[in-house]
Amino acid sequence: MTDPTSTPAAKPKAKKKRRILVGGIGLPWLRDLDFGTQFIRRIEGETWPEGVYVEDMSFSGHRVLDRLMELRPHKVILVGCMPRDVDPAGTIRRYPLDVDLPEDEDITERLAESIGGIIDLDHILAICRWGKGFPPDTVVIEIEPGDRSFGLGFSEEVEETVDQVLAMVREELGMNGSAAAPSPDEAEVAG
Repeated sequence: MTDPTSTPAAKPKAKKKRRILVGGIGLPWLRDLDFGTQFIRRIEGETWPEGVYVEDMSFSGHRVLDRLMELRPHKVILVGCMPRDVDPAGTIRRYPLDVDLPEDEDITERLAESIGGIIDLDHILAICRWGKGFPPDTVVIEIEPGDRSFGLGFSEEVEETVDQVLAMVREELGMNGSAAAPSPDEAEVAG
């Protein structure tokens, strides 16, 4: 029998489940530029820790922003190919995303192009930063493409990066030891 004068025991607070989004961004039918989409297809059958969502995010920026707002992830890992034309084909760049707001002129142009159907990593990064959809713990893993032509499959240089990119994703998830993301000064470039 309980004492009616006693204070009821506080209910333990339910732990919020951590949600981590691993998103691939690609341009269908454009060889290396379709890396994010094809990478997600290759890894979606892998075993992932609870709370990890592995999704193709190859759609316009405002739709990616809607998905981020719906999911509210604690961490985001984005994977894709983006031509920067500063590194050799197959170079992997991994960096924490600066979630500061883009310039007004940049976002106006990116939104208009995105609504018109432009899909690429830079557009999605700008629009989702503008909409404050990314958590502070957002990491981008991008590869320098070698072949941007119409067709299926990757160039040899990009194909050789698949296992290394998977290892980086696993590391970010804490599946290979430390999950510490690099600081902006320690952004990793491998090639």
